[in-house]
Order: sequence, then structure tokens, then C-alpha cells
Amino acid sequence: MANFTINITVPTGYVSLQAYSEMTKIPIGTCRAMVRDGRIIIREKKNANDRVEVNLVAMLKDAIANS
Repeated sequence: MANFTINITVPTGYVSLQAYSEMTKIPIGTCRAMVRDGRIIIREKKNANDRVEVNLVAMLKDAIANS
């Protein structure tokens, strides 16, 4: 098998759940369900009212590990 390199640029470490929904074209309701069941990795919230932020770096690492 030939060696190859894949370069992936993550624009930022975290994005709002709404931005993630728009980036991936996954409906926001589905994204919320995916957060609840653990398929979307989020930053730990300090307060219940904090905005949900998707951890793009952790999501990329998970995708690589499970590919």
C-alpha cells in the first residue's frame, strides 16, 4: 500500500451547535438528539444556561480513531 498524507484544517476548536448544524447540513433537532446520545462531542458546560459548543478537535480525533 502506498503512503499518503491527508491535511485537514479545523477552522476553530469550538463552534455553536447551530453553526455545526449549518456546516454539516444536519437539522438542529437531530444535532440536539446526537448531543444527548453522545454522537456529538461538546465542551463541558459550567452553567445550565451556557450555549452548547461542539468540540471540533475531539470530533476529528474520534472520526480518525473510528475510521
